[in-house]
Amino acid sequence: MAGLDTKSTLMDSVSTGTKGRGFLRSLLARERVRQTLLLYGSDIGLIILTFGTGILNSRFLGPTQYGVYAFVITVVEAVMLFAGFGFPAAGARVVSLAKTRHDEQAIQGALVAIALMMGLCISLVLAAATPLIQVVFHTQEKSWLLIASLLCTLAPLQAILTQACLGANRIGILATLNILPKALYLLGGLGMVVWAHLTAKTALMLYFGGSLASCLLALIALRIRFDQVRSLTREVTAEVKRYGFKAYLGGIADTSTYKLNNLLIAGYVDTNWLGFYSIASTMVSPMVRFSIALSNSAYRSLGQKKSINKKLFMANGAFLVASAILIAAVVRPFITIVLTRQFLPAVGLVYVLLATAFFQGMYQPINAFLCAHGKGRELRSISLVVCAVNLIISLALIPRLGAYGAAIGSSMAKCCELLGNIHYYRKITRQSCSSS
Repeated sequence: MAGLDTKSTLMDSVSTGTKGRGFLRSLLARERVRQTLLLYGSDIGLIILTFGTGILNSRFLGPTQYGVYAFVITVVEAVMLFAGFGFPAAGARVVSLAKTRHDEQAIQGALVAIALMMGLCISLVLAAATPLIQVVFHTQEKSWLLIASLLCTLAPLQAILTQACLGANRIGILATLNILPKALYLLGGLGMVVWAHLTAKTALMLYFGGSLASCLLALIALRIRFDQVRSLTREVTAEVKRYGFKAYLGGIADTSTYKLNNLLIAGYVDTNWLGFYSIASTMVSPMVRFSIALSNSAYRSLGQKKSINKKLFMANGAFLVASAILIAAVVRPFITIVLTRQFLPAVGLVYVLLATAFFQGMYQPINAFLCAHGKGRELRSISLVVCAVNLIISLALIPRLGAYGAAIGSSMAKCCELLGNIHYYRKITRQSCSSS
């Protein structure tokens, strides 16, 4: 009898294992799941590569050269933040509405033409403004500013190609655009360290080369067509006026306010706590990145639906809760082992920012739905309200609570953003139901 019981138990275990593997295979067979995991994997890879390039630059450039490199990259990133003028978001929506693959490629061609013109104009303006920048930032490095103007020629193209891939649901190319520039830079930088000497100028050349190679690869993979560029440019411009520029203004307000938190922490407390806040933000960022990856993989289909599938909400919420529990459990030993006990003050900030990440992750599918439906006015309204809430709470709490005030303010602002997204989502879905 004991032998029969053992045999039965083994057979049950094998059966359970087979069913589990079958469920896993069926889950991975779904395109949405594969795309989400691919995008999320590229995001996590980007975090690792960014950490690696940071070590490479600080170790082999030295303080002076690294300072010059960081200044130029800061200028480029500032341009990337402000340079879109709503064209990337509008382009993603126009591409997502294309009826055929040929139309999709033609729209992408018009977007590339727009991006190249924008990049050229931005580069010329930045080069012309070099004397003014030298006065404002007290730098005499004119050649570095000219290099920055060269790097900025690709900023609009990178942003527009990313959104064009999003609208076309070309998630593989999107993941490649996400991770390849950093990977190429790291490989090139290691090569320079081994066979030559890494300087700020060679590092910036590697940065430009990685960005250029990624853009060229995306252009080849997308097989864009320059058909009817003029008429399609007018169509994209009309969408910018209707939707893109409104969403752009909201995004600028949102991003600028959260950047202000860092300045307030440095001003009212000190740079040590700014470092702790930065570490805590990095620790919780994988939560939000999954939600963004899930929402991006669903972007194109959301534009053709009247509501969001409940399974999408449930999958997103389940991951956020599970990852929050995991991060809360491992954060203290992880920081102790990897960063040493000197950075343990960041642990308390992580616990507060987990709420921020949860709220931010929960509204990502709704935000993608609003973007896919071109609700620029609604997105702008949400961002302006959240901007005001975050600014008021941060100014009230940071002088009293320091970095914890910034973390609490971020959590409350993201909660307001979640409520704003839910409000407009319900309003739009009710209108869709009543019209049908």
